[in-house]
Amino acid sequence: MNDLPDARCADGSSHDLFFSEHPSDLAAAQALCMDCAVRRPCLERALALGCDWGVWGGVVFIDGRPFHRKRGRGRPSRNDLQRPLEVEDIADLLRSA
Repeated sequence: MNDLPDARCADGSSHDLFFSEHPSDLAAAQALCMDCAVRRPCLERALALGCDWGVWGGVVFIDGRPFHRKRGRGRPSRNDLQRPLEVEDIADLLRSA
C-alpha cells in the first residue's frame, strides 16, 4: 500500500482498513497511523499526488479532500459541514486526525 519502508502499513496486511467505506474501519486505520514513524511524509506524499481515497498519514481522504474522519450515514450536523480541512497546513492535519 505504501512504498515508505518504515510505514506500519508497508506489508499490505491492513490494506482493507485503509480503503474501506465503513467509518469504523477508517478509524482503525487512523489508529494504526498514530504512532507510525513516517506519518508526515505519508500525508505529504498523498497531498502531492492528489490521492482521492483512503487513509494517508492518519487523515481520511474522500474525493481528494482531507477530513478529520468519515461521517456515518444521515444528514451532517452544522459542525460537520465545517469539518473539511485546509490542505495548506500539514501540521494541523496531523494534529486533528
